[in-house]
Amino acid sequence: MQVSLMYCKSTIYPNFIGRANPAFSTVTMYLLRLSPLLLLLIATACKKTISTETVDPVEQTPTAPSSFQGLVVDQSQQPIADATVSCGGQSTTTDADGHFALSNVIVDTNAVIIAVNKNGYLNGVRTLMARANGQQYLQVTLTAKDLTTSFQGNAVGNIGFTGVNIVFSPNQIYTPSNQVYKGTVSVAVDFLAPSDADLPTRMAGDLRGIDNNGNQVGLIPYGQVSVDLLDTNNIALHPDAEHLVNVTIAIPGPYRASAPAQIGLFYLDTISGYWRQETLGYKQGNSYTGNIRKGTRWLFATSYSQVTLDANIFQESGLPVSNLLTTIATKIDFTPTFNYTNADGHFIGKVALNQPLILTLTDHCGKLVFQKEIGPYSANTTIDTLKTDNLILCTP
Repeated sequence: MQVSLMYCKSTIYPNFIGRANPAFSTVTMYLLRLSPLLLLLIATACKKTISTETVDPVEQTPTAPSSFQGLVVDQSQQPIADATVSCGGQSTTTDADGHFALSNVIVDTNAVIIAVNKNGYLNGVRTLMARANGQQYLQVTLTAKDLTTSFQGNAVGNIGFTGVNIVFSPNQIYTPSNQVYKGTVSVAVDFLAPSDADLPTRMAGDLRGIDNNGNQVGLIPYGQVSVDLLDTNNIALHPDAEHLVNVTIAIPGPYRASAPAQIGLFYLDTISGYWRQETLGYKQGNSYTGNIRKGTRWLFATSYSQVTLDANIFQESGLPVSNLLTTIATKIDFTPTFNYTNADGHFIGKVALNQPLILTLTDHCGKLVFQKEIGPYSANTTIDTLKTDNLILCTP
């Protein structure tokens, strides 16, 4: 059905920080670090025609061709050349400036999986939504491997890094041919806190998961752990998915007081692209700990309901808002979702169900250049034209 909604008010956020739930102040600080412009005045007076449809309990898999272009950088935001980028059976390498392009890839447009590999870095795996027969932009941040920690495959592997501890069982590590590996296992670990500024580009998957009831949900992260395991010849190893891996993370400071006693513990399903809940993590002091069998990317998270937002974003001048990081956070507690617009200004992604939202746009220099209140949305929603001010964008 067609529903006309009016957005005809001027909005300013003088108490943007003060209204934040302390449990989510790290997300607030992430948004504030982008630019002082987060407190800018957004004056809008417009009428939009929005089409909505009922959300199916289980989304179908819409397989279609789509094209992708993007940028691969390190944690200093320097381009990474000669990284291998793979999607839907196609592969390419980044150029000297870190850029890549893949054309007409057959994908599940609800959950496109893009893998990025480069010697010396942890493997990157990103999940995103895309438009059928369209083009989607993304940026991926890779973390350099620190292989100074190792253990013997036939013994307990107790691995401690800043913010995380991992314990592997004896004879749990397998070769690519699924044989027990008893030799020296080198370990590279990355711990990603919700407050990390590069969360949108460094995280594995995206902030969507499948809960224990089989429902697709949005995820509020308390900490993500990524592990790469290598043998003495730098060949990738993996846990056997039968023995338990104990994972413990430090709860970020602003979350500790309100952190629930138990929380979902998810692994990244690299076949579907979604985080999949296997078990629970339990609060012990200022940490969460849990035992999990599958995967090498793990996430402690709570969940909430989402709908799909499909929007064409244009500047007042009529120019599309091209290839910009788009963050859509709940207004009350700043629970975020992320995706990029494409070259035509098209955005597609998940947002919180029935929540007032704040849409922000961030340029390629990391500065927030626009914000606007949108929503709430009670069903999947399409906005034909969402107008912004005329933007002043940097050239990195």
